Amino acid sequence: MRFSTAGLLLLAALALLAGCENRPAYYVAPPPPPAAAYLPPIVQVARQNGFADGMRNGERDRLEGHSFRPTYSERYANTPGYSPQLGGPFWQYQSEYREAYMRGYRRGYTQG
Repeated sequence: MRFSTAGLLLLAALALLAGCENRPAYYVAPPPPPAAAYLPPIVQVARQNGFADGMRNGERDRLEGHSFRPTYSERYANTPGYSPQLGGPFWQYQSEYREAYMRGYRRGYTQG
């Protein structure tokens, strides 16, 4: 049996294509890595302090019959508890503290 060059090329192409039919014709990226669980100390302390202060003030305002007023507090305005030893700028601490304060105040005011 004698095969022509074109016949051999056709046979090789068919053999290659037969092995590719089980694989997708496009690239599927792997899933992203899980988010890091580590938070810098400045963020951890700001969130703990802010949430606790907000919860306390929200519950107090509810018990005293005040309206919902989370930004009325002096603790919200002055953002206590910052220390340069936390390893970050004050603005970062203040931002995290206030966000956590609002969550804590809402929970303290509504759930007590």
